[in-house]
Amino acid sequence: MRLSYKPNQQGKSMKNALLTSLAACFLLASCADEPLNEPTELQDIDEKFSVDSRWTEAVGDGDDGKFNSLVPAVWENKVVTADVAGLVTAFDRASGDILWEADLETPLSGGVTANAGVVAVGSKDAEVFVLDVNDGKQLWKAEVSSEVLAKPAIEDGKLVVRTGDGRIFAFDINSGKQEWFYDRVIPNLTLRGTSAPLATGGIALTGFANGKLAAFNLQTGDLLWEQRISAPRGSSEISRIVDVDATPVVYGSTLYAAGYNGFAIALDLTNGRYLWRNEASVTKDLLVDATRVYMVTTDGKVAALDRFTGDPIWQAEDLMYRSLTGAADNGGNIIVGDFEGYLHWLDKETGTIVAREHLDDNGVSHTPIVTNNEIIASSRYGYMYVFDNPQAESATAETFE
Repeated sequence: MRLSYKPNQQGKSMKNALLTSLAACFLLASCADEPLNEPTELQDIDEKFSVDSRWTEAVGDGDDGKFNSLVPAVWENKVVTADVAGLVTAFDRASGDILWEADLETPLSGGVTANAGVVAVGSKDAEVFVLDVNDGKQLWKAEVSSEVLAKPAIEDGKLVVRTGDGRIFAFDINSGKQEWFYDRVIPNLTLRGTSAPLATGGIALTGFANGKLAAFNLQTGDLLWEQRISAPRGSSEISRIVDVDATPVVYGSTLYAAGYNGFAIALDLTNGRYLWRNEASVTKDLLVDATRVYMVTTDGKVAALDRFTGDPIWQAEDLMYRSLTGAADNGGNIIVGDFEGYLHWLDKETGTIVAREHLDDNGVSHTPIVTNNEIIASSRYGYMYVFDNPQAESATAETFE
């Protein structure tokens, strides 16, 4: 868990006291009421299938272990990546050949999104860059209020950007003109990261560090509704952290979301009304299919819930405390990555691990991307791995933004 401190009017003395408390907290192996446990050792498994590598390429410095959200994006025949030093690269999905490179010469921290013929990425220096997906030419850039820690969203001619200080900006995708923004006060102490915005059906959705999820009119920025996902509990600032860092998921007319020290929930998308909720602590994005919701909890449990009722179906504890990524859909299985660079395939019906593949020793940096033909994963220090999809006929997603 990474923490972020926002200074307040009481100045340096409070900051120093808080940092001292945090240091003591970690030394005592007790932070946010969660013990720091040893990662579960991997056990031998009965592998049901093997995975064939297609290509591997270096992608600059990757995220350099800095806990940025530099997730690649897939667009037509391209995989587009970004690294912390500012290099954006488009690779041919089939061969791994470099199609173009663009050096933005600024540290990048949030992205990549590819949609509507453009690529968007955010920087640590509070800038958003929009490039032509075909050749990497910079179309425009805009300043925002603070670093961008999550990928932007593109929908209906708008680029929606979430910044680390609790603001949301919407820009015209063609001109770069700012159309609206929303400001939300965030707590002094938060997790390192933000919920990536989701834009769909004329609505922009995002979670906040105060434990709430909000929906906005995509064209005007008007607040449509907000709903609490997590409520502060406990007496210390650390125990009261309730960030909503997981990106919301829409399936049909239902919105699914989860928060740290809170709940996994289902809401009516039109009005934010609760349909069900299940107590959980989650910072990784949820996965939703026709019948179930799959989540990775902060202690590394992988769980499946009934999509309609929220009732638990199974819970796997074989990968606890292994700093898992979120889960990706791969036909009859889900895939998660871990801190030692392993990808694990879990059976959707039982949660049993049915296959495993090792990338390298640097750890998997993002939720794997699954298309009809390939599985894409990256390590933290700058390598991208592309595998042939072993479930090609049943893979459920053609592209991921």
